[in-house]
Amino acid sequence: MRVSEFMSKNPLTLEPDINLIQALDEMAKRDVWSPVVVSSAKEILGFITERDLVNQVLSQKIPPEQLNVSDVMTRRYGVLRPDGDYIEAAAVMMKSKSRLVVLEGGELVGVVTAADITRAYASSGKGSVPLRPYATWKLVTIGLDESVERAIELMRKERVGSLLVLDEGKPVGIFTERDAVKNFLLSGGDYCDPVGSYATMRLITLNAEASLLDAARVMAENKVKRIPLTQEGEIRGIITARDIVEGIWRESTLNILTP
Repeated sequence: MRVSEFMSKNPLTLEPDINLIQALDEMAKRDVWSPVVVSSAKEILGFITERDLVNQVLSQKIPPEQLNVSDVMTRRYGVLRPDGDYIEAAAVMMKSKSRLVVLEGGELVGVVTAADITRAYASSGKGSVPLRPYATWKLVTIGLDESVERAIELMRKERVGSLLVLDEGKPVGIFTERDAVKNFLLSGGDYCDPVGSYATMRLITLNAEASLLDAARVMAENKVKRIPLTQEGEIRGIITARDIVEGIWRESTLNILTP
């Protein structure tokens, strides 16, 4: 599958000097959470990511109206051509450690995220690579009634994009960076509120012995970027879209995966 077939077209662009409140409003209207930051001359400068907002805004409790896009943006990106493929996209993403812009004739025509690459891989139907080597087996958890402040602190300290939410020791939901931005930050929530009020209270799980392709298909079908993994009826780990991108890249270097 070519990049032009799975990229996100008509990307949202924002200039660096606009207020973050305005930026968040545009992101919410379009339901786009990785806008491209461009100069007034349309030069690509970087991205705003959910992690930027968690680390630069929420973890420091800075009201977004006090910030501009330039205060929180990531000044890093990779570049793809529309005629590339998902394996090339995975390699560029791993090397640049960032989201990707797609340029044609020097003009921005799309963006590619880990979720886009995962969806393309799911459609390919190729490979039976075990997911186990690429998953994370250290779970970071938080109680349903613990505060959003504690959740944000944990996410930054542990450098994770999600927390498994527990109720009396049992997993009942997941709190992600998207939840932190879309459900909490945009609603003007109180940092003392219980994290359960903003978490996704629906767990989509997968057996830990499944393949990388199985995980990609479940993510694509359910439009999620993270899946808890079960073993003997218990959640033991988690796999993310970024983990799948890494798997595609590493397996392709061994010629196990081909376009």
